[in-house]
Amino acid sequence: MTDFVTIQGEPLAVQLFEPARHRADVVMIHGYTGSKEDFTEVGAYLSLRGYRVLTFDNRGQHESAHSARADAYTVHSLARDAIALAEHYGMEQPHLLGHSFGGLVALRAVVSAPDLWQSLTMFCSGPGRIPDKPELEETLRVLPTLTMEAAWFTYRDRDSQQYSTYELLKKRWLASDRRSVLTHAEHLLGEPSLVPDVAATGIRAHVVYGANDDAWPLEMQDRMAADLRAMTTVIAGAGHCPNEDVPEYTAQVLADFWDR
Repeated sequence: MTDFVTIQGEPLAVQLFEPARHRADVVMIHGYTGSKEDFTEVGAYLSLRGYRVLTFDNRGQHESAHSARADAYTVHSLARDAIALAEHYGMEQPHLLGHSFGGLVALRAVVSAPDLWQSLTMFCSGPGRIPDKPELEETLRVLPTLTMEAAWFTYRDRDSQQYSTYELLKKRWLASDRRSVLTHAEHLLGEPSLVPDVAATGIRAHVVYGANDDAWPLEMQDRMAADLRAMTTVIAGAGHCPNEDVPEYTAQVLADFWDR
């Protein structure tokens, strides 16, 4: 069930998975053009392990508010959203997970509020800008000239039809603010690494990726894990979204780390 919480003066769409017996809290930040629904299956499994899981649509994405603020869609602003939501729900030292682009937001959230979080999981993400992604450069070139609807039917509709989540993919793309999509693409192509700053906080970290992840190079993720002194888990049979490819096993991997 979606709830709406006013953060930084605008409503964000939030989903909570409540456990029967509470062990700890988790905040999960979705990736580029994603949404809270990316964690629906994983969140349900994690609740069975005792974790209260908070997921939300990043500002400007899917059901969360579009914003006229100049800085609304920056990594700094999105990190403030994650911090404020954890505080709104009275979470005491929640675990933090960032998937893909959400990992860049999670790094910033740790630097901004290092005492808030119990641990950090970088989930199919990287330390900073993503290398060799011409499709993002194409998005920055083409999307300013199109409506979201025109962009969907020109560039995304055909490929998306192969997925069982086609209707969700279409719905959330059409509902999202074009400016947020463009701003997030800019960050993916240019965000500097915060890994040294995060490592300096001493936070416990976990780097998780699918064996077939095709976003950040796997060696870059391994280097990030070493720099964070983090445990690394490679999920066999999964790509860039183990949360969708193998949700039950992914939940087990995450909960086993948090249990420790």
